[in-house]
Amino acid sequence: MGQVPKRVILTRGQEDIEKDRKYFEEFGFEVVPLPMIRSLSLDFVLSEDTYDWVLFQSVRSVKYFLKRHPIPPGSKIIAVGDKTRRFIEETGYSVFAVPRDRSASGMVEFMKGMKRGKVLIPRSAKGLRTLIDGLAELGFHVVDIPVYDLETVTYPSGYVEDVLKEGGFLVFASPSAVNALFENLQKPSNLRSAKGLVVVAIGKTTKKELRKMGVEGVLMPSEPLMEEVARTVWEFWHNSCTL
Repeated sequence: MGQVPKRVILTRGQEDIEKDRKYFEEFGFEVVPLPMIRSLSLDFVLSEDTYDWVLFQSVRSVKYFLKRHPIPPGSKIIAVGDKTRRFIEETGYSVFAVPRDRSASGMVEFMKGMKRGKVLIPRSAKGLRTLIDGLAELGFHVVDIPVYDLETVTYPSGYVEDVLKEGGFLVFASPSAVNALFENLQKPSNLRSAKGLVVVAIGKTTKKELRKMGVEGVLMPSEPLMEEVARTVWEFWHNSCTL
């Protein structure tokens, strides 16, 4: 695979891209920003003041929740991963646990062993319902609050194809970014047939969304962290894409 250039296309929001690019530049990759989504804060009101559990699936959900409301006192906080945990702790709160499997399904699995009660889930308005439905099936009283929304960044016709045809590693960090990219493509097959392009998903949920779009052979790190994505991309390029 010597035809794959040492180039990474990042599709998160612009703010996230600026934070993430250093991980890839440390390995000598050219970083091409292609933000596919932007986030917008939503107004919300908590109907109740006490919760047994508060579950956060991303740093963004924490940030937008805390912009308008403190975490209810007495709640046990579950963070999907270490980055989210660190962000929560930097705001002065203590995290009860981080599941071993750092995904929505991993959070459901972790909660199987916990005492049933009332769960608050601040989330994206377009987020998948894996966590909500999974906890409800376990017998938890689930209150989900959309605290932010994501909108697609729209590019001129053919622009995304022009970026992709240069090849490299196309990195997705959410199903929303996957859907936004396909909304911009003139034809879905324009991604699947792109030459010299390796598609990368940060975790299982994003990889599943790519499969729904017909994209196979997706590269994925062992841990859903952008620094691990960069390491995985480097190892793949070094082992498979150099002559």
